Amino acid sequence: MKTQSFVITGMTCANCVMRVDKALNASDQILEASVNLATEKAKVVVQDDCDVETVIAAVRQAGYGAIVDDKAHREKIRLAKQRAEKNLFWSFVLSAILTLPMLLGMFAGTLHVHSLMIFHNPMIQFLLATPVQFVFGARFYKGAYMALKNKSANMDVLVALGTSVAYVSSLVFGLFMGNMSAVNFESAAVIITLVLLGKNLENRAKKNTSAAIYSLQKKQAKTVHLLKDDQEIDTPVDTIAENQVILVKPGERVPLDLEILTGRASFDESSLTGEAVPVTKTVRQTVMEGAVNLDGVITARVIHTLDDSAISQMMAAMAEAQATKPEIQKTADRISAIFVPVVLGIALITFLLTAIFTKDISQALLHATSVLVISCPCALGLATPTAVMVATGLGARNGILIKDANALEHSKHISTVIFDKTGTITTGHFQLANWSGSDADFQILASLESYSNHPLAQALKGIDILPVSNFQELAGRGLTGMIQDQTYFAGNAQLMAEQGIAVEASSDTSIYLATATNLLGIATFSSEIKADAVQTLADLSQMGIKTIMLTGDNETAAAKINALVKADTVIAQANPVKKAQVVSNTPDAMMVGDGINDSVALSSALVGVAMGSGSDIAMQSGDVVITSENSLSKIISLISLSQKTVRKIHQNYFWAFIYNLVGIPLAAFGLLNPMFAALAMSLSSVSVIISSLLLNTKKI
Repeated sequence: MKTQSFVITGMTCANCVMRVDKALNASDQILEASVNLATEKAKVVVQDDCDVETVIAAVRQAGYGAIVDDKAHREKIRLAKQRAEKNLFWSFVLSAILTLPMLLGMFAGTLHVHSLMIFHNPMIQFLLATPVQFVFGARFYKGAYMALKNKSANMDVLVALGTSVAYVSSLVFGLFMGNMSAVNFESAAVIITLVLLGKNLENRAKKNTSAAIYSLQKKQAKTVHLLKDDQEIDTPVDTIAENQVILVKPGERVPLDLEILTGRASFDESSLTGEAVPVTKTVRQTVMEGAVNLDGVITARVIHTLDDSAISQMMAAMAEAQATKPEIQKTADRISAIFVPVVLGIALITFLLTAIFTKDISQALLHATSVLVISCPCALGLATPTAVMVATGLGARNGILIKDANALEHSKHISTVIFDKTGTITTGHFQLANWSGSDADFQILASLESYSNHPLAQALKGIDILPVSNFQELAGRGLTGMIQDQTYFAGNAQLMAEQGIAVEASSDTSIYLATATNLLGIATFSSEIKADAVQTLADLSQMGIKTIMLTGDNETAAAKINALVKADTVIAQANPVKKAQVVSNTPDAMMVGDGINDSVALSSALVGVAMGSGSDIAMQSGDVVITSENSLSKIISLISLSQKTVRKIHQNYFWAFIYNLVGIPLAAFGLLNPMFAALAMSLSSVSVIISSLLLNTKKI
């Protein structure tokens, strides 16, 4: 099973999304598909033996194009989008040039400009309207044909049918039968021109919703100062490999994820963490791509190449979130599936009733045309994805990296927040407080712990280590290994109990070192509570949200920490299995952890939040990543962002539905000219996007 992303070309509305989605999910080799109108992308989960051509063929069968969304095809995708945008723009411009004279001719009499009356001539209008209808409006006919071929209907069907009715009725009743009042060539041309204008405005607005990703791309350096043979060589960043050494000067942006080898500098990490206060870093500390070196010269080792760097991971996570379809979107999709057929039915009823009561076929056609062109499924299709795109960008700018759009929807409904203690409530940076054994045994402990990424192990670095064989991590308990033909165990009280070694409960965080039969020493550690931990738990309590603290420490040590943070419930001596069980048994729970012994719990929660100080597995398990390790208060911001995003989505749907509920009856009763109906339809999609963009003005 593998996941792939594709750029889909040719989609215009929510019904297009439904068609592509249906075509992809109909394939036996495609296990799951999610299609997004705002990003024009599809995320598909396929069987291992499924090639990209199978996916592309399924999309083509539905009448659309597909390009693999990967690095190799990036330039092809860029050129295809650029070409499509240029074609759309010039289609509008040329269509407008031909349509404008007809509008001038229509108002020539009112304005007493008799020289323009020539454009009111039906034959001149026919000559001007025909290329608009069949050249610049060809995209609507193509889209309508593919939709009907696949036994569905979309916006293209409405536009093509509406303008065709206006064009053909003008041709038949006006030119052929001489009824000048039935000539509405300008209506057909104006409808197409305004829809093309709306699509151009929509494209520009969509780009703004993706501004956060574009902003991150701009923070990626093009070249680095590579140090090779004591020389500084400016080298393209995408050619740099791990472990190469580079130089970063004051004022420069950090080009890749680095470990500092020499030097000391202050860094502005606000683009990654949302924190405005500079952070000073020195030898052996890591600094992420995108941070700005404010005041020092450093040499550093590359720890991640461009494809795996912090910014690349952030952009990939944001793209992943934007490709996810929240539950609320699925409801809208079901409505969109029946929307166009219902509109076609209303248009037919409008035509029949108007024709019966007025005895005027041309007027009946005009009313039906207004119904067809004012109906807009596009707004429904854009309501959720545009809000999600803006929200993920807003979150990223505030140090909240959302990987799954469902987390945006679910965080609003959280009733309990479960915190792992170490690295989440506490800083995760420990200092050795005491060692009760010999110096030789301490070296053995440090040697064993050098193989672990547990926060306690980091406090034992910088000590000469001995070779270790048969190393094994014992989940939730500690580790074991052989040194100089002797097997040692290092871990918590539970591990000691398994070895039959009795130890006293400690109120401190401890590591016990033992052989199979004897306790050799106890290392105790101290750690600070994060500066905003107490306030964050208090704020959650005020919001009516319960808090639980999980820890592998014994009850005495856990109670000592909780006396300060005041979680509602404390669960001590919790191994990874127990942590996952607690999360699974807690409804509507958010789990906050750093990925050490809690990655399964993160995956089990309704919303899993990984702190930025965590390991890679936490980044993979969490639905949301807090990119600053010392910003627990971002949990409050996440819930606030969720509330504002869901509210915005509901607003978007409200206006999309109100627009159609008000507009369609007005059109049916002849109170809206088809041209004004087309203008209203074009602006409805743009208004939904602008509504979503207003999320950027919100404080979270």
